[in-house]
Amino acid sequence: MFFDRSERAKKAKERKAEIKELKRAMLSAGCDKAQTAADLKEFDEALDAGGAAHDDYGNARAHLENARKDIRKLLDCMAESPVAEVKESLKNLIAELGGVCHDCSIREDDLDFKSTMTNLEQMVTEYADSTAKAQTVAGNTFASILLRSELENVAAVLDDAAGWSAPDFFALGYYLGHEDRSSLKEMENEQRNTYVAAYCKEHFLDAFMEECAKAGVTERVQGMVEKYICG
Repeated sequence: MFFDRSERAKKAKERKAEIKELKRAMLSAGCDKAQTAADLKEFDEALDAGGAAHDDYGNARAHLENARKDIRKLLDCMAESPVAEVKESLKNLIAELGGVCHDCSIREDDLDFKSTMTNLEQMVTEYADSTAKAQTVAGNTFASILLRSELENVAAVLDDAAGWSAPDFFALGYYLGHEDRSSLKEMENEQRNTYVAAYCKEHFLDAFMEECAKAGVTERVQGMVEKYICG
Protein backbone atom coordinates (compact mmCIF):
# COMPACT_ATOMS: atom_id res chain seq x y z
CA MET A 1 0.00 0.00 0.00
CA PHE A 2 2.83 2.41 0.90
CA PHE A 3 4.53 1.57 -2.39
CA ASP A 4 1.32 2.31 -4.30
CA ARG A 5 0.93 5.69 -2.61
CA SER A 6 4.56 6.53 -3.33
CA GLU A 7 4.20 5.61 -6.99
CA ARG A 8 1.03 7.67 -7.34
CA ALA A 9 2.71 10.67 -5.70
CA LYS A 10 5.73 10.30 -8.00
CA LYS A 11 3.55 10.13 -11.11
CA ALA A 12 1.51 13.14 -9.98
CA LYS A 13 4.70 15.16 -9.55
CA GLU A 14 5.93 14.13 -13.00
CA ARG A 15 2.55 14.94 -14.52
CA LYS A 16 2.50 18.42 -13.02
CA ALA A 17 5.98 19.10 -14.39
CA GLU A 18 4.96 17.95 -17.88
CA ILE A 19 1.82 20.11 -17.73
CA LYS A 20 4.02 23.15 -17.04
CA GLU A 21 6.27 22.29 -19.98
CA LEU A 22 3.23 21.80 -22.19
CA LYS A 23 1.86 25.18 -21.12
CA ARG A 24 5.12 26.92 -22.03
CA ALA A 25 5.13 25.24 -25.42
CA MET A 26 1.54 26.23 -26.18
CA LEU A 27 2.03 29.82 -25.06
CA SER A 28 5.23 30.06 -27.10
CA ALA A 29 3.22 28.92 -30.12
CA GLY A 30 0.77 31.79 -29.62
CA CYS A 31 -2.11 30.09 -27.83
CA ASP A 32 -4.33 32.30 -25.71
CA LYS A 33 -3.01 32.47 -22.14
CA ALA A 34 -6.35 32.26 -20.31
CA GLN A 35 -7.76 29.53 -22.56
CA THR A 36 -4.57 27.50 -22.34
CA ALA A 37 -4.54 27.70 -18.56
CA ALA A 38 -8.19 26.58 -18.41
CA ASP A 39 -7.66 23.77 -20.91
CA LEU A 40 -4.57 22.42 -19.17
CA LYS A 41 -6.33 22.47 -15.83
CA GLU A 42 -9.09 20.34 -17.35
CA PHE A 43 -6.51 18.11 -19.04
CA ASP A 44 -4.55 17.59 -15.83
CA GLU A 45 -7.67 16.78 -13.80
CA ALA A 46 -8.91 14.31 -16.43
CA LEU A 47 -5.51 12.59 -16.48
CA ASP A 48 -5.56 12.27 -12.71
CA ALA A 49 -9.13 10.98 -12.49
CA GLY A 50 -8.73 8.79 -15.57
CA GLY A 51 -5.56 7.19 -14.23
CA ALA A 52 -7.27 6.42 -10.93
CA ALA A 53 -10.28 4.94 -12.77
CA HIS A 54 -7.95 2.82 -14.92
CA ASP A 55 -6.16 1.45 -11.85
CA ASP A 56 -9.42 0.74 -10.03
CA TYR A 57 -10.84 -0.96 -13.13
CA GLY A 58 -7.72 -3.11 -13.52
CA ASN A 59 -7.95 -4.16 -9.88
CA ALA A 60 -11.63 -5.06 -10.25
CA ARG A 61 -10.93 -7.05 -13.42
CA ALA A 62 -8.15 -8.95 -11.68
CA HIS A 63 -10.55 -9.95 -8.89
CA LEU A 64 -13.14 -10.91 -11.51
CA GLU A 65 -10.72 -13.20 -13.35
CA ASN A 66 -9.51 -14.75 -10.10
CA ALA A 67 -13.11 -15.40 -9.06
CA ARG A 68 -13.86 -17.05 -12.40
CA LYS A 69 -10.87 -19.35 -11.95
CA ASP A 70 -11.88 -20.17 -8.38
CA ILE A 71 -15.40 -21.09 -9.45
CA ARG A 72 -14.19 -23.29 -12.30
CA LYS A 73 -11.88 -25.11 -9.92
CA LEU A 74 -14.63 -25.58 -7.37
CA LEU A 75 -17.10 -26.90 -9.93
CA ASP A 76 -14.49 -29.30 -11.31
CA CYS A 77 -13.11 -30.57 -8.01
CA MET A 78 -15.50 -30.01 -5.12
CA ALA A 79 -17.13 -33.43 -5.40
CA GLU A 80 -13.79 -35.16 -4.82
CA SER A 81 -12.16 -32.62 -2.51
CA PRO A 82 -12.06 -32.77 1.31
CA VAL A 83 -14.70 -30.61 2.96
CA ALA A 84 -12.08 -28.44 4.70
CA GLU A 85 -10.44 -27.70 1.36
CA VAL A 86 -13.76 -26.76 -0.22
CA LYS A 87 -14.55 -24.43 2.69
CA GLU A 88 -11.21 -22.67 2.29
CA SER A 89 -11.76 -22.29 -1.44
CA LEU A 90 -15.20 -20.81 -0.81
CA LYS A 91 -13.72 -18.35 1.69
CA ASN A 92 -11.18 -17.22 -0.91
CA LEU A 93 -13.90 -16.92 -3.56
CA ILE A 94 -16.08 -14.68 -1.40
CA ALA A 95 -13.05 -12.44 -0.79
CA GLU A 96 -12.36 -12.19 -4.54
CA LEU A 97 -15.99 -11.42 -5.31
CA GLY A 98 -15.85 -8.57 -2.82
CA GLY A 99 -13.47 -6.74 -5.17
CA VAL A 100 -15.09 -7.22 -8.59
CA CYS A 101 -17.27 -4.10 -8.62
CA HIS A 102 -16.49 -0.98 -10.65
CA ASP A 103 -18.58 1.76 -12.27
CA CYS A 104 -17.67 0.33 -15.71
CA SER A 105 -18.00 -3.33 -14.87
CA ILE A 106 -20.31 -4.98 -12.34
CA ARG A 107 -21.60 -2.03 -10.34
CA GLU A 108 -21.91 -2.02 -6.56
CA ASP A 109 -25.55 -0.93 -6.92
CA ASP A 110 -26.40 -3.74 -9.36
CA LEU A 111 -29.41 -5.30 -7.64
CA ASP A 112 -29.14 -8.55 -9.59
CA PHE A 113 -25.53 -9.02 -8.55
CA LYS A 114 -26.34 -8.14 -4.95
CA SER A 115 -29.09 -10.75 -4.95
CA THR A 116 -26.78 -13.34 -6.50
CA MET A 117 -24.10 -12.62 -3.89
CA THR A 118 -26.65 -12.86 -1.05
CA ASN A 119 -27.81 -16.23 -2.33
CA LEU A 120 -24.26 -17.49 -2.71
CA GLU A 121 -23.26 -16.41 0.79
CA GLN A 122 -26.36 -18.16 2.13
CA MET A 123 -25.47 -21.34 0.26
CA VAL A 124 -21.89 -21.18 1.57
CA THR A 125 -23.17 -20.84 5.13
CA GLU A 126 -25.59 -23.73 4.70
CA TYR A 127 -22.84 -25.86 3.19
CA ALA A 128 -20.53 -25.08 6.11
CA ASP A 129 -23.27 -25.86 8.64
CA SER A 130 -24.28 -29.12 6.98
CA THR A 131 -20.72 -30.42 6.91
CA ALA A 132 -19.53 -29.08 10.27
CA LYS A 133 -19.76 -32.46 11.95
CA ALA A 134 -19.91 -35.06 9.20
CA GLN A 135 -16.78 -34.73 7.06
CA THR A 136 -18.44 -36.36 4.07
CA VAL A 137 -17.51 -36.01 0.43
CA ALA A 138 -18.77 -32.59 -0.65
CA GLY A 139 -20.63 -33.81 -3.69
CA ASN A 140 -22.75 -36.22 -1.64
CA THR A 141 -24.55 -33.57 0.39
CA PHE A 142 -27.74 -31.76 -0.53
CA ALA A 143 -26.11 -28.48 0.45
CA SER A 144 -23.39 -29.15 -2.11
CA ILE A 145 -25.97 -29.54 -4.87
CA LEU A 146 -27.51 -26.18 -3.99
CA LEU A 147 -24.11 -24.59 -3.72
CA ARG A 148 -23.07 -25.89 -7.13
CA SER A 149 -26.19 -24.39 -8.68
CA GLU A 150 -25.47 -20.99 -7.12
CA LEU A 151 -21.83 -21.12 -8.21
CA GLU A 152 -23.00 -21.69 -11.77
CA ASN A 153 -25.26 -18.63 -11.47
CA VAL A 154 -22.37 -16.47 -10.28
CA ALA A 155 -20.12 -17.85 -13.02
CA ALA A 156 -22.66 -16.82 -15.65
CA VAL A 157 -22.71 -13.24 -14.32
CA LEU A 158 -18.91 -13.06 -14.25
CA ASP A 159 -18.52 -14.61 -17.70
CA ASP A 160 -20.89 -12.01 -19.11
CA ALA A 161 -19.02 -9.11 -17.47
CA ALA A 162 -15.66 -10.50 -18.62
CA GLY A 163 -16.71 -9.87 -22.22
CA TRP A 164 -17.44 -6.17 -21.69
CA SER A 165 -15.05 -3.69 -23.29
CA ALA A 166 -13.16 -1.16 -21.20
CA PRO A 167 -14.06 2.55 -21.40
CA ASP A 168 -11.91 5.39 -22.65
CA PHE A 169 -10.43 6.22 -19.26
CA PHE A 170 -9.44 9.77 -20.16
CA ALA A 171 -13.01 10.44 -21.26
CA LEU A 172 -14.31 8.76 -18.13
CA GLY A 173 -12.01 10.86 -15.95
CA TYR A 174 -13.25 14.03 -17.64
CA TYR A 175 -16.88 12.97 -17.29
CA LEU A 176 -16.54 12.14 -13.60
CA GLY A 177 -15.06 15.58 -13.02
CA HIS A 178 -18.17 17.27 -14.39
CA GLU A 179 -21.16 14.99 -13.91
CA ASP A 180 -22.67 12.78 -11.24
CA ARG A 181 -21.33 9.24 -11.69
CA SER A 182 -24.75 7.82 -10.76
CA SER A 183 -26.05 9.09 -14.12
CA LEU A 184 -24.26 6.17 -15.77
CA LYS A 185 -25.77 3.40 -13.71
CA GLU A 186 -28.78 2.67 -15.93
CA MET A 187 -26.72 2.37 -19.12
CA GLU A 188 -25.52 -0.83 -20.74
CA ASN A 189 -21.75 -1.16 -21.02
CA GLU A 190 -21.29 -0.19 -24.68
CA GLN A 191 -23.88 2.58 -24.39
CA ARG A 192 -22.02 3.99 -21.39
CA ASN A 193 -18.63 3.82 -23.11
CA THR A 194 -19.98 5.55 -26.22
CA TYR A 195 -21.78 8.21 -24.21
CA VAL A 196 -18.76 9.07 -22.05
CA ALA A 197 -16.43 9.31 -25.06
CA ALA A 198 -18.89 11.53 -26.95
CA TYR A 199 -19.40 13.75 -23.91
CA CYS A 200 -15.66 14.33 -23.54
CA LYS A 201 -15.20 15.07 -27.25
CA GLU A 202 -18.08 17.53 -27.35
CA HIS A 203 -17.31 19.42 -24.16
CA PHE A 204 -13.53 19.44 -24.22
CA LEU A 205 -11.36 17.13 -26.28
CA ASP A 206 -12.11 18.24 -29.86
CA ALA A 207 -11.48 21.93 -29.13
CA PHE A 208 -8.44 21.16 -26.98
CA MET A 209 -6.84 18.97 -29.63
CA GLU A 210 -7.37 21.70 -32.22
CA GLU A 211 -5.32 24.04 -30.04
CA CYS A 212 -2.71 21.32 -29.56
CA ALA A 213 -2.47 20.83 -33.32
CA LYS A 214 -1.93 24.58 -33.83
CA ALA A 215 0.86 24.51 -31.24
CA GLY A 216 2.42 21.33 -32.66
CA VAL A 217 2.07 19.40 -29.40
CA THR A 218 -0.47 16.76 -30.43
CA GLU A 219 1.93 13.82 -30.11
CA ARG A 220 3.14 15.08 -26.74
CA VAL A 221 -0.41 15.26 -25.43
CA GLN A 222 -1.27 11.81 -26.76
CA GLY A 223 1.86 10.46 -25.12
CA MET A 224 0.83 11.96 -21.79
CA VAL A 225 -2.58 10.32 -22.02
CA GLU A 226 -0.92 6.97 -22.62
CA LYS A 227 1.64 7.48 -19.87
CA TYR A 228 -0.59 8.78 -17.12
CA ILE A 229 -3.71 6.77 -17.87
CA CYS A 230 -2.35 3.37 -18.82
CA GLY A 231 1.29 3.61 -17.75
